[in-house]
Amino acid sequence: MFKGSFFIWIFILLSSITYGQENWMLKGYIKGLVSAQTVDDGEWLMEGTIHNRLDFNWYISDHFTFTTGLRNKIIAGNTVSQIPDYSDYIGQDNGYFDLTWVWADQNDWIGISQFDRLMIDYTSGKLQVTVGRQRINWGQTFVWNPNDLFNTYSYFDFDYEEKPGSDAVRLQYYLNESSKLELSTSLNSESEVTSVMLYRFNTKGYDVQFLGGVYTQTDYVLGGGFSGSIAGGGFSGELTYFHPMDSDDEGGTTTATLHYDYTFKSSLNLQFETLYNGFGAEDFSSGIGDLFFQDLSPKNLFPTKLALFGSGSYQVSPLFWVMLAGMYGPEGNFWYVGPTLSYSISDTMELAGFGQYFSMDEVEDASGVTMINEGTAIYLRFKWSF
Repeated sequence: MFKGSFFIWIFILLSSITYGQENWMLKGYIKGLVSAQTVDDGEWLMEGTIHNRLDFNWYISDHFTFTTGLRNKIIAGNTVSQIPDYSDYIGQDNGYFDLTWVWADQNDWIGISQFDRLMIDYTSGKLQVTVGRQRINWGQTFVWNPNDLFNTYSYFDFDYEEKPGSDAVRLQYYLNESSKLELSTSLNSESEVTSVMLYRFNTKGYDVQFLGGVYTQTDYVLGGGFSGSIAGGGFSGELTYFHPMDSDDEGGTTTATLHYDYTFKSSLNLQFETLYNGFGAEDFSSGIGDLFFQDLSPKNLFPTKLALFGSGSYQVSPLFWVMLAGMYGPEGNFWYVGPTLSYSISDTMELAGFGQYFSMDEVEDASGVTMINEGTAIYLRFKWSF
């Protein structure tokens, strides 16, 4: 009841402030995405998505800013009818407040809206306090982020540039231009508390951070990260150690990443990243479905213990950009290849194509049924920003 009342209150608040004068700003986009996907049985799944986003900022005073980010999506195609509980899956809200509506759930189409940003920010001198649904981005690397304890996301979800938020209170105190102390505390949909303190500073050209606290009332966490440059390229890394709060559980587990990227004068950019995942399994026990339907968290960044990533991108012309990315996981002999083509029609319009290919060794479930071990997806997207 409380969560529902909160949602209604937000609607009233939004309707009252959208008539603001020069102290507010509204921006967003509309995207059309069509896709064709097939798995190793050869059957094609077709889907079309209309995606609208509205980002609203109300500058209440010199100290207060109110921010919302609203996503609206209509999804149609045989994915809706053929994937069991599809609307339940895309309608999940991991925050304490359920700010997601599946307002239409038909046999072949779904309508969904979600607030992934809904916060008020207070700034005074060196102190900044942010309350509400927000993104707390502590990640230093590109693909996997062990330090990102509040907002885990999937690299394969390329159409969600803003990435998810969490319901949290964030206190930041800026010691100087290059260092700060931060305490962030969040509640998830299971009413579990994550509360972590972070200290970030700069030394010898490197941004360095250390963190420690409690993760979902199940683990004590200690970790750190860095970002800087070496040999003319960007060099960064993260490590987080999780130790169970329950003394009956086994010892602690570590997850870590290292990332390097280099841009040549020709505009060619190369990126490399490796993940060690102490929580990873010895194989993909459920086939590639482990990737798409895994419960993402800092303790579950990827299904396997080791993963390697590489990509190359090139600016063919001022308007045309290409990229090819790949990923490999030794456990299960997992392979991923993902090409991207992007063309800027104008300052506000973009046309892009994406490909995704997944492959791994065959595995069987407890009944001896072979799980899905290969899949291909092709996407075409038009985006208009305003």
